[in-house]
Parts: sequence; structure tokens; C-alpha cells
Amino acid sequence: MKEERDRFITEYMGQCWHDYDIDKPINTYSLEAYICKKCKGFILGNNDFTTEEDFQRLWIWAKEQKNMADIVAKFDEASFKGSEAGINNRDMFADAVYTRLKDRK
Repeated sequence: MKEERDRFITEYMGQCWHDYDIDKPINTYSLEAYICKKCKGFILGNNDFTTEEDFQRLWIWAKEQKNMADIVAKFDEASFKGSEAGINNRDMFADAVYTRLKDRK
């Protein structure tokens, strides 16, 4: 469910849901990265909106959408920080955005 949600939102936002071969990483100094077969970008993976880094892109995008104002207003940005509680709040926010977008299609 989360991967479907994250893919749908990513593509709705106009970003690439990367297609890459997980068995063929490019080893860099401190991590493994990949080259997307579609956009040819140097990537670490696809969006996972439960992580703080990926979630930040969703939060900024949602705040710019007029039809998301009521969802954004229900959440305090500070509640997205940290591990357990932050993950739960990021997950709930992404679910709410996903539901709104699916209902609009």
C-alpha cells in the first residue's frame, strides 16, 4: 500500500518514479546509488514519504496546492520530526493526501 501511495503521489507531483536495477548499484564514497532507466538521473531510490527527507518534498508541494489547504491545516509541521511519532504523522499526512488525490481522479 505505501509503495503504491508513494508512487501515485510522486507521479502526481510531476516527479519520476524511478526504474532502476537494484542489483546494479553504483558504489560511491559512502553509499550505493543507481541510474534511473527513465530519467537517467543519479538516484538513491524512490520516494518514501515516511522519511523526513522525502516527506519534506511532499509537505512543500502540498502547502502550495489550494485543494490541500484543509489537510495541511490539520497538521503541525513540528509533529513530523523525529522517529516514531514523526513517522506516524508523516504516514497519516501522506495517506490523507493520497486519499484526496485518488478521489479527484
